[in-house]
Amino acid sequence: MTCLLAAQSSFEEASRTLHELLGVRVDDNMLGAAAEHAGAVVLARQNAAIEESLANRTPPPPEVRPERLYISMDGTTAPTLDGWREVKCGAVYWNDPVEGHQVRYVGRIENCQSAGRRLWHLACRYGLRQAKEVVVIGDGAPWIWNQAEQCFSRARQILDWYHASEHVWACANGLYGEGTKKARRWAKKMLNALYDYGGHALLKRLWRSRNSHKSPPAALDELIGYVTPNADRMDYPIYRAEGLSIGSGPIESACKRLVGGRLKGPGMRWSPRGADAILALRITWLNGQWSTLWDSKPLAA
Repeated sequence: MTCLLAAQSSFEEASRTLHELLGVRVDDNMLGAAAEHAGAVVLARQNAAIEESLANRTPPPPEVRPERLYISMDGTTAPTLDGWREVKCGAVYWNDPVEGHQVRYVGRIENCQSAGRRLWHLACRYGLRQAKEVVVIGDGAPWIWNQAEQCFSRARQILDWYHASEHVWACANGLYGEGTKKARRWAKKMLNALYDYGGHALLKRLWRSRNSHKSPPAALDELIGYVTPNADRMDYPIYRAEGLSIGSGPIESACKRLVGGRLKGPGMRWSPRGADAILALRITWLNGQWSTLWDSKPLAA
């Protein structure tokens, strides 16, 4: 019970809640130590399973076999004792004909390659190899597409529509001034082209706009630099016709739910090991694996 409460709120608040519910006082330092130990056990077992799969070239058996599996990854930050550290978060999600929308998470302070392997292992458990179609949605960060190529080579890659839109609006504001009629008119014109005809059509319009200036604005060059390597991932009319999602909402939500909702409370500063452990515990709860963890007696490990 202490570990479950510690996965939801600060150690101090968990201690108070436990006393309010049961009349039992548990020192918040003791409570935190128990929770971090349990989370460390989760991570150790997860790492061992990943290493075994890689060493034996045998992915974990699938728990489900979805028709279409979505995979998304992103980075956010957590406050640690030595400054802000990036947490790599990942999500796999699909539509179950009975249970509806399903999502599972991973997250840890780690490098891109390690994060990609962790997400690959999770995706295998939820039908990566069995799904008829696999889709990776990202915000355009190069590390995301690199991991998509390495770990999910057969997946279609889609640039998140909302991030693409933000870049178009930023360019419009840089060209004509934030909030001006000209900026709004230009942005809507470009977004309509992107939505109806795709990334390559937008790119042609951007180059025409650039060539119309004697001295090309930096904002326009920045947008062209963003769209050029991602144009093939911006075929939004085709995606919509095929019923594909074009937004990375689940991973945006994951970053807030996993990290922001627990690791960024007032005055919180974590050791990287402690942050990873509590994050692992929180993910275990959100992924519906709490009973399985507790049946294995993690505090005795």
